[in-house]
Amino acid sequence: MYPHRGFDLCYTYVYYMAYCSKDASTVKFLVAATCILDTLHVSFMCHMLYHYLVTNYGVPTSLDYIVWSFPASALVNLLVIVVVQFFFAHKIYRLCRREVRWLVTVPIILLVLVMYGSGMVVVVLMFVDHKTSTLTETWYYTVTPSAATVVAAEVLITVSLCILLYDGSSYSPFPRAKRLVNTLIIYAINRCLLALLVSLGVLAVNVDQQSSWTMGLDLIVGKLYTNSLLASLNTREYLRSQSSTAMSILNLSALHSADPPTLAGDVGSSKNGGRRFDVHEPADIDVITEPASDKATTLRTDAEA
Repeated sequence: MYPHRGFDLCYTYVYYMAYCSKDASTVKFLVAATCILDTLHVSFMCHMLYHYLVTNYGVPTSLDYIVWSFPASALVNLLVIVVVQFFFAHKIYRLCRREVRWLVTVPIILLVLVMYGSGMVVVVLMFVDHKTSTLTETWYYTVTPSAATVVAAEVLITVSLCILLYDGSSYSPFPRAKRLVNTLIIYAINRCLLALLVSLGVLAVNVDQQSSWTMGLDLIVGKLYTNSLLASLNTREYLRSQSSTAMSILNLSALHSADPPTLAGDVGSSKNGGRRFDVHEPADIDVITEPASDKATTLRTDAEA
């Protein structure tokens, strides 16, 4: 938990020091809100661990009741996941063609809203009834749907990003541009992979009704989403520099591969059908300036082969 917190603070500092100048105010506010929510989540989890492991150490009956900081941390964690997934849904909306924008983004939005609704049910239930037994009885109908929708939304976001990027690169004839898009696809997969594995772990332990494992995985799942958001924002300048380098090389290659202008009388045909250039002897050039009727100057060049 604490190493992830250090990474998040470092990424946030780097973002505001180096990369936020060109972003809109909404993106800056989004990063600040995510950082504040992540800080609150760490604070609530520290309080929960202190309550069970220090204050009530050696008191097994304390585990029968839910301390208030656990549902509070679950609420903050839920908000972080919703914010990050909506951010990537908006990016997918911008990448899609106009005809299929809503067709792709609406299922993602619906999954995120279902996840938020089922998660809020769990949070409210823990705030209202502090008994662990009550939550255990309704675990399969409350916590499991929330974890399943997180996994489904994450898979849909990653698949949509990869398909859109691959579809965009298929129209490019330049290998370096395709390699750049392949790098973006790898970034999209890496962004999803770790968060998806942890979400699958949460879903698995929820189906098996192992609440202690769920509490442990809840410590890090929000950090992974915060980390993916900040990493995607901080890698843009590097990718832009790679893109500009690729375009410079492509322009230089196009300039070198262009055919030079052909001079009349300089190109002939060889016996094998190729192109050859005839080398002429030095020519005597006589440039004579004659006045014209319209007071313009004309140049007449007589060349002897």
